[in-house]
Amino acid sequence: MAVYAYFPIFHSSLGVTVQRLPPEVEKTLAKYQEVEAQLASVMTQKGTVISYIKEIERALGILKDLPSDAVVYRSTGHVLVKVSKDDAVKDLEGKKEELEIRLTSLERMESILKKQLEELRSALSKYMKTATEPRKEEEE
Repeated sequence: MAVYAYFPIFHSSLGVTVQRLPPEVEKTLAKYQEVEAQLASVMTQKGTVISYIKEIERALGILKDLPSDAVVYRSTGHVLVKVSKDDAVKDLEGKKEELEIRLTSLERMESILKKQLEELRSALSKYMKTATEPRKEEEE
């Protein structure tokens, strides 16, 4: 969404006139676009974190079904390292916990950004209403 410097004003008798947006409205519109981009980024990150959590849960499910003396390997870069099942489970549970904390943080940020967007949308909507209403002195 691009910031437009001009805004059409409709008058029934005059047709369409073009009016420059006031600086505060341009700032509000720019802030709206900034918050919208931040929200998109947070939602993308949230999706990534959720997929990592699901992947870890699948791995934990597989490990749960293995006997305690099963041979387990952990990927470390391009190398597989042999680890005990218990160590693998502890490592995955720790990563899952970290991701769940990150997910909670992203959800909180998402909520805040959505609230900000709604406030900015409301402010822009108020401007649109006042800008499209014919002025009394123009009607006379």
